[in-house]
Amino acid sequence: MDKSLQGVAAVAALAWYIVRRLIQGLITLFIVTVIVFILFEAMPGSPIDRFTQDPNISPATLLQLRQSFGIDDPVYIRLLKFLRNMFTFDFGPSFLEGRAVSAVIADALPKTLFLFVTATVLTYVFGIVIGTFIAWRRGRISEGSVVVSSLFFNNMPSFWIGLILLWSFAFILNWFPLRGWTDPIWTAQHFPYLASRGSGDVLFQLVDLSAHAFLPMLALILISAAGAILLMQTSMLEVMGEDFVLTARAKGLSERVVRRHHVARNAYLPVVTSFSISIAFSIGGAIVLEQIFSFFGVGYYFLQALLNQDQFLAGALLFIISL
Repeated sequence: MDKSLQGVAAVAALAWYIVRRLIQGLITLFIVTVIVFILFEAMPGSPIDRFTQDPNISPATLLQLRQSFGIDDPVYIRLLKFLRNMFTFDFGPSFLEGRAVSAVIADALPKTLFLFVTATVLTYVFGIVIGTFIAWRRGRISEGSVVVSSLFFNNMPSFWIGLILLWSFAFILNWFPLRGWTDPIWTAQHFPYLASRGSGDVLFQLVDLSAHAFLPMLALILISAAGAILLMQTSMLEVMGEDFVLTARAKGLSERVVRRHHVARNAYLPVVTSFSISIAFSIGGAIVLEQIFSFFGVGYYFLQALLNQDQFLAGALLFIISL
């Protein structure tokens, strides 16, 4: 076959693969959205229950609320409206926050992405370094200590780790803030040399953000590090038995050169694959830790919306997480 025809065939195959994956993704997203709607429909109560408890609210206002939320509409009408809102990203108002749901998402999503994506990157950086270290020292005390401690933290409930870190480093030692995303007053008190710069200074804001994000990130790293460490260790041990490694040693290369240039480089592939998957699912673990640290991201607002039956906000956030 002519090379030009082969190129056209390859492009066509790639285009068809992309289209097929997009169709599969849309179907999956549609199914997830319907399931989300069913879950919220099955929840007891309605979005206006909190308003009915107010003795000062008039029947006309309650009727208007029922109409605006579509409570009296048939189920299929509510489903169609829900699907339309989700797929057009017109999520409606959040009565819990008193503003549009899209505004809440625009405020919360960057915080969650910053926290969890950064923590995931750091987890794999530490996992690669530590996994390489213990693989090269197989059978020694350092290997057992690292494996046992990483598995210990991995099997601890995330809220326990969060509470222990908060109690130790924020409440007792007062090294870090107890809650929130930023707090210029706390930062100015604990870093007086930055107070003169003002809260608008870039360095001040960086220190403020780092101080608030440190403990949540540390909790995430402790919880997730075992997977990256053990994956890198296993990959290193498999590569160390390959013939090209034995050949490199037979040539008289130092152990450091063999480890860095021959073993580690070939052991990265499964770790990089796992890393890309972890990045894609990083937001999913936001709910518990963001509540513990009052880190006002997607997970924090999602749980608050569920507790207060704000179906518009909770549904939109769950839709965003499922993306």
